[in-house]
Amino acid sequence: MLVKQKGRLFNLPIPRGLKVAYIHGKGLGLLANRQFKMGEKVIPLRGELVPASKTSDEAVQFDANRFIDTPYIVPEDFINHSCSPNAAIDFDKKCFVAIKTIKKNSEITFNYHTTEYDIEKMGGGFDCLCGSKNCYKKISGFRYLSFSQKKRLEKYLSPFIKEKFRKEGTKRGGK
Repeated sequence: MLVKQKGRLFNLPIPRGLKVAYIHGKGLGLLANRQFKMGEKVIPLRGELVPASKTSDEAVQFDANRFIDTPYIVPEDFINHSCSPNAAIDFDKKCFVAIKTIKKNSEITFNYHTTEYDIEKMGGGFDCLCGSKNCYKKISGFRYLSFSQKKRLEKYLSPFIKEKFRKEGTKRGGK
């Protein structure tokens, strides 16, 4: 599939069962071309650990100073944010997994707050357009969520964000 990104054309090999399509108001998104069952692997998370200073907009935070990124455009770069996502990253298996049934032609989404601690600091906060009933309205990073919002995301957090949350709980007198 030919994809135009940042003024350049790329021949993007899309894994079987997925497709890239235009999502109104969001741009390109990754969609299911078949149904995925809860717990099923959707797509690998490709890339290497790179310093924050050398990341692209599509990078995923791994720890305080490193991100998982690749110099290539890969299909998982088109997984958009949702406050009510249907996928999450399994860092042990280094892939996106379905956290609920994903029906054919549904957009594959994950919650950026589960991997990004301070998007504002990195200059990338944005208004959310997911339209879910529990929408955060502004995506700024895990740091800016209320305790109850953080608690609801706990089982999907990256190891780095999970450790930050554990330390916050310790400071609050919890855990």
